[in-house]
Amino acid sequence: MRRFVIAALAVAVLAAGTLVIARTAPVGDEQAAKAAHRAFVASLAKHDPKAIGAVLDRRFTWTDAEGRTLTRRETLKELPALAAANAADRDVQTHFYGRMFTVRGSHDNARFLRVFVKRRHGWKAFALVETPTAGNGAPASVEQAAGDCDNPCRTVPYLPKTQMEQDILTAWQKTKMLEWKPDAAQLASFIADEFQIINNTTVGNKEERVAIAKRHQDAGTGTPGDPVTSMRIYGFGPNSALMTSQHAPYRGGKPYSNMRVWVLRDGRWQLALSQQVTIQSAGSLSAVASTQ
Repeated sequence: MRRFVIAALAVAVLAAGTLVIARTAPVGDEQAAKAAHRAFVASLAKHDPKAIGAVLDRRFTWTDAEGRTLTRRETLKELPALAAANAADRDVQTHFYGRMFTVRGSHDNARFLRVFVKRRHGWKAFALVETPTAGNGAPASVEQAAGDCDNPCRTVPYLPKTQMEQDILTAWQKTKMLEWKPDAAQLASFIADEFQIINNTTVGNKEERVAIAKRHQDAGTGTPGDPVTSMRIYGFGPNSALMTSQHAPYRGGKPYSNMRVWVLRDGRWQLALSQQVTIQSAGSLSAVASTQ
């Protein structure tokens, strides 16, 4: 009997220890992600190509302030430019999403997003995007416009490969429908509290974005989304993902690249960040309405 009690206590202690480990593991992951980011920034400052190469994921991309998207190999050939662009960070915010870690802030007349992901051999830099700072510091705005919203509201040139990708795409297309046929309350449910929208002219948060939708809803006029020309969704663990895409502006103009951070929270996929950068080397496109 005594041996049975001791064995039972041992199992209980082991179980309790396992619970403690399970609770503290994410904290350890977050600290490891922050350490990887610090190492990345320090290596850039030292212009250490070997150290930088070690922290870049094999799928790493850098979209610079001109809208050029470089691969890992191309980035390593332009380290001086990368280092120059990533100095003197200000207004830094970090967000931890389990197997994805984001760092956002500003520097050198640009707003940046750095995305790190957990791989088998540690945390790696997966993506970096730079958006020129809006000259007038204007709040985010979305103009009202009449027209259809087939792409992106109903169709996009992307076929999801997993259920997770399908769920994220469905959530995103729902937000597009809720902007086109405005419903501010429903739209708010798909937007995370830490949400920001950043592009070449504006910066806004969740409250501002929902307020715009409410004004459109009251006026009875929404805005069609900018058609997607290409898209990819990358899932990291069960509750975080990165969506990358390129768009043709509905009202015409230069195309742009977009990076969106998604998090599964409260049982639904929510948009935590949408950051755009105009592709300056591209020619201007005609307005969608003029081509229909």
